[in-house]
Amino acid sequence: MRICLFAVLSLCLSVAAAVPDYLPPFNVMANGAQIELSIGHANPLITDWNGDGLKDLILGQYSSGKLRYYENNDSNDSPMFANYTFMQADGSDISLTSG
Repeated sequence: MRICLFAVLSLCLSVAAAVPDYLPPFNVMANGAQIELSIGHANPLITDWNGDGLKDLILGQYSSGKLRYYENNDSNDSPMFANYTFMQADGSDISLTSG
């Protein structure tokens, strides 16, 4: 029993100690220009929003709480994002309040 517990603890500690392998920071482009926000705070989400098999970009803006939608027009390996549109519900821009 002790050997089994030791093996499980060793495995858990080795998994917990694994250092994530992050890519260095890079600029994300849309229509050939760097994406910029007025305040700089954003909450990005990469997902296939429109169901075409390509991962699109959704950015939540800190300043106004609006959600920007950037459609991917190329591939998942080399995404090419179009100009953004604000996501809407019932014909109005979605705006989320902070707090």
